[in-house]
Amino acid sequence: MEKVSVFIITLNEERNIKRCLESVKWADEVVVVDSFSKDKTVKIAKDFGCKVYQMEFTGFGPVKNFALSKTKNLWVLNIDADEFLSNGLIEEIKETMRSPQFSGYYFPRKSYVGKRWLKYSGQYPSYQLRLFRKDIGKFENVDLHERVKTDGKVGHMKNDMMHYNYESWSVFIQRMDRRTAMEAQELLRKKHVWFYSRREIKSFFSEFLKMRKNGNTILNSVRLAKNVMRGYELIPAIPFRPFCTFFRRYLLQQGFRDGMYGFIWCMFSSIHTFIAYAKYYELKHKLAGFEWEPF
Repeated sequence: MEKVSVFIITLNEERNIKRCLESVKWADEVVVVDSFSKDKTVKIAKDFGCKVYQMEFTGFGPVKNFALSKTKNLWVLNIDADEFLSNGLIEEIKETMRSPQFSGYYFPRKSYVGKRWLKYSGQYPSYQLRLFRKDIGKFENVDLHERVKTDGKVGHMKNDMMHYNYESWSVFIQRMDRRTAMEAQELLRKKHVWFYSRREIKSFFSEFLKMRKNGNTILNSVRLAKNVMRGYELIPAIPFRPFCTFFRRYLLQQGFRDGMYGFIWCMFSSIHTFIAYAKYYELKHKLAGFEWEPF
């Protein structure tokens, strides 16, 4: 059976970390990289026998890659402090590690706001590539929305990873300011174009065909190939992003089937998108602050 190293990044996660660590105590090694928490996160991690390192937060991608570098086994599993593995997923991982058929595995993720599970709105199964061979995969070096880059063939687990992201809508709103600021910085670094050039389109299809050749499904191949477009932003699409977010989540991804919670989630998601682009515009044109005109 292949040994598995688990790595987690944390910042003030004492409310969640116990539940997370309980679900990975079967692993051969658990590495925690903490960004100088002010609560009991580090103490709890050490009490569980984790290897604990500390590092200033410089973006999700860089910190996760640092944590990845501290693991000792070929197979690694990344999990966030507000997530935990269901019993069914734990047993499925153990069985899979007896004879892995793929280089990485997506987990279906079941996300909650408060006590409500959002089954639709693009929130389930919301596959996350979390178990992979570290010799052929690592995280993109980005501040936000980091993804694992791998050329290997990937598969899917059947059992769920649980995600208690927001305790309430108040928590969602509190976190929105920080996350939209990070997204605005990410947008600022992108190359803004009126349309994709033939080179980008060719790169997309080249990556897609490579993923298919590696044995990935069409859906996985599209998902992985889209990464080549991440450095670009279509200028004509910017004014419509908030509306598209709501339309996609509420209608195309059937958020209306989640009832009032689904409507609120989709509406807040579109507001989140609007604020991120507003901050991007502010940064690009340097509009923050005041310049007083003399009388």
